[in-house]
Amino acid sequence: MNKKIFALAALSILLGAGCGGKTSVAENTNVAPNANTNTVVENTNANTASSSTPATNANTNTVTNTNTKPSKPTTVTPAKTSFLVEVDDSGFYPASGTAKKGSTVTVTFKSRTSNVLYNGLNIRSNKYDVGYVKGGTSKSVTFPAEATITFSAFWSTGAYKSAWTLYVK
Repeated sequence: MNKKIFALAALSILLGAGCGGKTSVAENTNVAPNANTNTVVENTNANTASSSTPATNANTNTVTNTNTKPSKPTTVTPAKTSFLVEVDDSGFYPASGTAKKGSTVTVTFKSRTSNVLYNGLNIRSNKYDVGYVKGGTSKSVTFPAEATITFSAFWSTGAYKSAWTLYVK
C-alpha cells in the first residue's frame, strides 16, 4: 500500500514540476502571395491524479487564423442604358429619358415610315450629330452620361421640328 501511495506522490510531483506542460506548438506560415496563415498557438494537456479524485484531463487549444491576402481594388463597371426613340415630323416618342450620371448611354433614333418628310430628319445636339435619319431607318449614338442633353430634329431646310431630352441624375 505504501508503494502505491509513494508512486502516486512521485507521479504528482513529476506532473506538477512541468512534465505535462506544453506538448506542441506548431506554426504554419505560407509566404506565397494571397496565402492564408494558420497558427496554432498552444495545446496544453494537463493530467492530474490524486488519491481521492479520479484522473482528469484538461485540454486547451487556441487557434489563430490570419488572412494575409491583400485586398483587391474595387472596380465599378458603369451602368449601360439604352433607349429606342421613334421620331417623325411631329415629335419624339418617348419625349425624354433618364440615365444615371457616369453610365454609358446608347440612344437609337428610329424614323417612322409615315409623317416624315422624304429626306428624313437631321438629328443633332450641341455635342453629337447623328445625321439624317430617313423614314424607316435608324441610327444610334453612344456617349457617357455627364449632364442633361437635348437632341433636336430638323428638316433638310433647317426648320426645327421637335426635341428629345436625356435627363442625367
